[in-house]
Amino acid sequence: MKQRYTLIIAVAVMLFAYHAEAQTWKQLTSQSLPTFATAFFLNTTTGWFVGSKGLMETTQDGGKTWTDVTTNIAEDLKSVFFLNATTGFIGSTTKIYKTIDGGKTWTAISVTGAISSSAYIYDIYFADAQKGWVISSSSSAAKIIQTVDGGTTWTVGADNPAGDLEAMDFFSATSGVAVGGGVGKCDLWFTKDGATWTKGTAPTFPAGYTKTDIKGVFMFDQNTVYADGWGSLVGPQPSIQLKSTDGGATWTYLTQDDANKTYDNMYELYFKDANNGIAVGGNVVRTANGGTTWTPIDIPCGSTLKNIFGSGDKLIVSTIDGAFLSSTDFGTTWKLLTNVPSFTVNSIFAVNNNLIFAGGSNGAILKTVDGGKNWTGSYQRVNKASQNIQGIYFVNDKVGYTASSYRMIAKTVDGGASWTSSLDATGSATQVLYGVHFINENLGFVVGKDASNVDIIYKTIDGGTTWTSKTNLVAANLRGVAFYDALNGITVGEKLKALYTIDGGTTWTASTFTGVPTASASATLREVSYINATTAIAVGDKVILKTTDGGATWNYLTVADLTHSMTGVAAQGNTVWAVGYKSAAPKSVAVYQSADAGLTWTNQGTSAVFDVETAVYDITIIPSGSIFVGGTKSVIYSNSTSVGVEEEATLPTTFELMQNYPNPFNPETTISYSLNKAGIVKLNVYDVLGRLVKSLVNENQMPGRYSVKFDGNNLSSGIYFYSVSTGNSILTKKMLLIK
Repeated sequence: MKQRYTLIIAVAVMLFAYHAEAQTWKQLTSQSLPTFATAFFLNTTTGWFVGSKGLMETTQDGGKTWTDVTTNIAEDLKSVFFLNATTGFIGSTTKIYKTIDGGKTWTAISVTGAISSSAYIYDIYFADAQKGWVISSSSSAAKIIQTVDGGTTWTVGADNPAGDLEAMDFFSATSGVAVGGGVGKCDLWFTKDGATWTKGTAPTFPAGYTKTDIKGVFMFDQNTVYADGWGSLVGPQPSIQLKSTDGGATWTYLTQDDANKTYDNMYELYFKDANNGIAVGGNVVRTANGGTTWTPIDIPCGSTLKNIFGSGDKLIVSTIDGAFLSSTDFGTTWKLLTNVPSFTVNSIFAVNNNLIFAGGSNGAILKTVDGGKNWTGSYQRVNKASQNIQGIYFVNDKVGYTASSYRMIAKTVDGGASWTSSLDATGSATQVLYGVHFINENLGFVVGKDASNVDIIYKTIDGGTTWTSKTNLVAANLRGVAFYDALNGITVGEKLKALYTIDGGTTWTASTFTGVPTASASATLREVSYINATTAIAVGDKVILKTTDGGATWNYLTVADLTHSMTGVAAQGNTVWAVGYKSAAPKSVAVYQSADAGLTWTNQGTSAVFDVETAVYDITIIPSGSIFVGGTKSVIYSNSTSVGVEEEATLPTTFELMQNYPNPFNPETTISYSLNKAGIVKLNVYDVLGRLVKSLVNENQMPGRYSVKFDGNNLSSGIYFYSVSTGNSILTKKMLLIK
């Protein structure tokens, strides 16, 4: 569960219920972990990940919680390797950094011979504190560089001038393999003495491969090596699986059964014994016969997997966008360790004041059962796949539907715990369903595109068991749909097209538009919401429209400073909210409110809570009148007065850490700090030896003043230090626990 914070208000703020001039805004969610480059685990409990601008975090509980490692490095980090809990290495451009105290301090080591132009140290391996290897690689050239004196001197072990190298693995200090490639290339290097590297013989690939680069390698013993890499639906080109039985000198392409072929890039592998292995990437496949055959297995994750660590049946995997999952039965079942994965919230829906669902990219879903105080993340899995969710709608607290990419409609009858296919996904990326609306458990509509500029409207009268469809009514992709009752409905879409029905979708009639500026004559309309039986609001690219005749005609509404791509709209009585985003400089967020059915509008998006680097896409209104807005970076905003961190009347102008109070303390004290800009914030407590005692904060926060309780009940009396960091800034103070 996330730490909860209380914002210290510098001046009294009067609260007004839903008036434009007195909204109180909060950011309720953000992705739990920052996006990182790669991860490394020493064992099933201890691991690290690294990323841009010196980012590094560590876990001591198998990826459940993470704490910041202060590197004081400004460079992007691409690799990490630890010999043990204290000695480790991280790689940047032409340098590696070494720690011998578990990451408290780092020493820079220049790698002589490293490629200096657009290159990074992409992999590191040390057999002991003295003997190690690094891969220095750009997109078109690479070197394996080695040391036998802990990095004091370096020699080039292998020069790969016409292709990259991406990974290496060692069975011992003398047996190792490095892999890579590129367009039309497959580069495989091996060593049998730890010093001399020889280029292996690549296998013969079946016809049709445009790329044959290898991305992952696992050396099971001095002879047996597995590698994986490129795959693509274009062609199609099956995911590459290779095997060597002579230490990497020669390789065999492992042809897979048609029924089990995958077509994704694969990044890493792990074998627990000579027969049983797992490979991860855009898919997860498992073998029980030494790689002769591979079978896809299901994992509750829609993101591409980048890293895998194993110890026997215990597995930990990470995604390319900052999430971790674990398995204790060699991949048969999985647990998502990261509460809020990184994704874009495309659609958000409130069932009641407490139950809200948000769905989006990679099939990710957030759910709250307490009105937004706490959120739980999951991935929608249907037929071993997670499609991008474009629309989400719930009939009640149990029954819900999603509209997704690849024309899939999914249904849940247990409040999102599990999902089944209501309309199976196709293999065509041009078939996308965007909008979904249900009138009751049986009657519902879904709209989208059956092909480019070929609209489609689906209807069910039996709760999604069967669907009928109408296509190509306006020759434009449809994006949103809403129904007032079982008979009256509206759908809107691209090219400034809209349709309405008065007979429950038996017939649809094209709408007409008046007053729309020439510049918006082909605007994409993205969503529509009813105010009453005849009045509705539709929004789109720089346009807000209103109908008063059930959708037959639409009138352009003049809204001041409307330069945004409007993406979501929701109405409750005469109160209407519309959201959007302007991506061109200067970037800005639009959260427009109208209290008079669209006659006048006020933009709430100028609040300091809204990050202009975060696009907003959809909005929902709960029965009490509060709104929830979803967007990129897993962000959900709200103006509810009962959740989150309240917006201040005056924001701090400096980054500041206050003295804890009380001090001395026993056993609780309060630590306060202020932020003058948004960013990832870490608040940690250390003992006098510099050992981490407790991680109190580790998440993205908005500008404001924060207060966090610290409980020293389980600690001994003595001096402790607390440190808050954001960006490249860090502040530290001392406190005294007396029992």
